[in-house]
Amino acid sequence: MRSGMWRSYAAVLVIAASAFALAGATTVQTFSSVAPVQTEDALVGYEWHDAPSMLTPRAQAAVVVLKDGNVLVIGGTAATGPTATTELFDVKNATWKPGPNLNVKRVAHTATLLKDGTVLVAGGETGSGTTASSELIDLSKGVSMPVSNMMLARSGHAAVLLNDGKVLAAGGSDWVTGRWANAEAFDPVAKKWLPAGGMKSARVFFAMHLLPDGTALAVSGDLNATSEVYSPTTNSWLSEQKMSAKRYNFASTSIGAGKVLVAGGIVGDKLLNSTEVFDPGTGRWSSASDMNSPRAYFSMAKLMNGAVLASGSWSASGSASSAEVFYPSVNTWKLTDSMNRSRGAYGCAALPSGDVLVLGGRSGPSVISSVESYSTMKLEPKKYCRPIDLVPLVLQATELPGNSSHGLIAKLEAAQAKYDANEMDVCLNVMNAFFNQFRSFARNGHMTQPHALALYDGYASVVKCIGGTPEPFNVYASKSTVDEVKHAISKLVSPMFSVLFPV
Repeated sequence: MRSGMWRSYAAVLVIAASAFALAGATTVQTFSSVAPVQTEDALVGYEWHDAPSMLTPRAQAAVVVLKDGNVLVIGGTAATGPTATTELFDVKNATWKPGPNLNVKRVAHTATLLKDGTVLVAGGETGSGTTASSELIDLSKGVSMPVSNMMLARSGHAAVLLNDGKVLAAGGSDWVTGRWANAEAFDPVAKKWLPAGGMKSARVFFAMHLLPDGTALAVSGDLNATSEVYSPTTNSWLSEQKMSAKRYNFASTSIGAGKVLVAGGIVGDKLLNSTEVFDPGTGRWSSASDMNSPRAYFSMAKLMNGAVLASGSWSASGSASSAEVFYPSVNTWKLTDSMNRSRGAYGCAALPSGDVLVLGGRSGPSVISSVESYSTMKLEPKKYCRPIDLVPLVLQATELPGNSSHGLIAKLEAAQAKYDANEMDVCLNVMNAFFNQFRSFARNGHMTQPHALALYDGYASVVKCIGGTPEPFNVYASKSTVDEVKHAISKLVSPMFSVLFPV
């Protein structure tokens, strides 16, 4: 091939690689600190986007959105059982780093953000039994410090921050003695637990929500189709209100006017799609429209427009990726894009920007680390990296003997297939194999330096697009000395480049 021709083809590949990098930028999620203005009847470009995976696969972790908008993930079930690890997601830079380890491994625990920015972690299963221990995570000091034990060992309990700064914890079970109706409150000043009355009914795998008047609503559980309200003023629980169904492992969230939406869950071995709403003005429940799909071990999050996102599910029959949105003003559920991966028993964080993160969970039988976000994006066509588009350029830009180029093309086709199947880890492995092969060709003198540079640029842009880190640019150097590098280059390049790199 004439030198003018390969310079032209190399330039084409470099331009194309730049285009791929720009297209890839739309798939690498960034999290805005400014929320878009929306109305309930229009979701402005919400889409699911993969985000960086957690450091540890985990399910049933506790998740707290901190005052700075970052996300702390605490404990949960890892591949080998309950874990004491925590990790912190930096929303601005979309990166994970380890947090302080807990003093006790925990799953089915609670984690509550206190007014001073510390996080109270309480109860849970340790792998060898239920614990009454509690501890305070102080990220400013990078430690988690034990505090006084709860009065009872609890897992499957619920907790909520009260207006006076105390944390109300109630219900749960130690799975030996029985299920609890007892409640207690953590005083962050004295750092001790105090009695908080007894609920009318024992509750496990239920939820609690702070109401506008400062009282706390306890919702359902595996034994009861009722709710009841805790009054901090009298330190007592008020009369129960009947719900449409007893449910556990359901999802709930506060919606407009202090109302609480409850959806899905399990009764016996049946997954529910029914929903209902608590009105604090009347103190009563009313039925809402059914979800499109039954769901359990899932989460709901209120969006910036007042609508509510429900996604995923997990049960003995498998996991789901479907998602739907509830519009309170018209009492309607509408399907939205499915998640990129099926999951249930995951962590969920509604960010100040309006984005919603779903973290880890169970996908079928596996505990996973993957993270994705339901994100506010401008209404524009989706753009993806297209690794297969490199193939015709590789055909033109390489000067390989015989059928040597076929191996490169086959790897690109394989990478494209894995990309289309959303198997990004496998796609990354194939692209790195592609890199190793063309590096070998370059070192053997089968291509010019511009061709190798162009191929590397295209490889690097695709790898960045799918969320990986490109291999270092060492296409020519099998050894590290400058003279050996210069000698290898001088054998591969045209006389013009030999002048630029004299030996």
